[in-house]
Amino acid sequence: MNHTCMTPDPRQVPQLGLGSVALRFQALGYAVLPLGFTSKRPHPEYTHGVNWATTDPAMVPAIWSRSRMAGIGVACGQVSRLMVVDLDVKGGEDGPGSFGQFLVTTPGIPTTVVSASPSGGFHVWLRTPPGWPVPTRTGILPGVDLAGDGHYVVVPPTEVMVDGEDGQVRLPYRWTYGCPCSVPPAPQWFLEWAGTAVGTGRAAQGGGTGASVDLERLQAEGLPVGGRNTELHRLACSLFRRYGATPAGMGIVRQAIEPVLANTDMRGFGRGEVERILQGALRFVARSEASDHDAWRTSR
Repeated sequence: MNHTCMTPDPRQVPQLGLGSVALRFQALGYAVLPLGFTSKRPHPEYTHGVNWATTDPAMVPAIWSRSRMAGIGVACGQVSRLMVVDLDVKGGEDGPGSFGQFLVTTPGIPTTVVSASPSGGFHVWLRTPPGWPVPTRTGILPGVDLAGDGHYVVVPPTEVMVDGEDGQVRLPYRWTYGCPCSVPPAPQWFLEWAGTAVGTGRAAQGGGTGASVDLERLQAEGLPVGGRNTELHRLACSLFRRYGATPAGMGIVRQAIEPVLANTDMRGFGRGEVERILQGALRFVARSEASDHDAWRTSR
């Protein structure tokens, strides 16, 4: 769809590329962060990820003048007054179907602003009241996540690599319905439900929300015995991608996992093992970000 409010200023396109669209999102009140080239992850220079999302237009030329094909992420939650319902269709999930069945028993929500991911999933956009806490809930229904505070969504016309029949292909996110200039308000019943419903911790796979592990659940329940190493590695990778694979990021990650460890059966799982897993996750994310950076430099 070609919306006037989202049409880039042609004078900016050669200089800023997709950054000219990022400016349009900012003008609508959305906090924006740049993403890596053909990646759902934050741009390599944006080491604090979604925490650096901003409505300050000075950020855009600082990044996009040198990385014109960098993707665009929009922060969810109070910073943008945005809640996104992420409906996934990968891995055998039927997010649209399960969410549709759920809505049959409710007053319903407006679905007038919807974007589609290249993998076939959908993002339903809803505005939230000023100052209203916007929780993130992972796996709130089969194939359905709610993206709120601390998360972001990939937005059109960002392009990412997806698996095709003949290998990977580069495809864009696109608008299916409506426009981000006219996002409908979330109904009161849905806001209240989102604040109390419990996620399963099984994340939808195709939404690009920037998180795949339910931190709140793990902080409440601890790591599962028999899967402590794997689950802590997944959690640490998710947190490093959000807060940066840096010394500062390590400090934030250590602080975030303390409640998790406090509720974990630590018999046979000492602090040395925890530190080894954290350092391994740090190196893994750092290598991934370096790969994204190399792809970005090649694209310029």
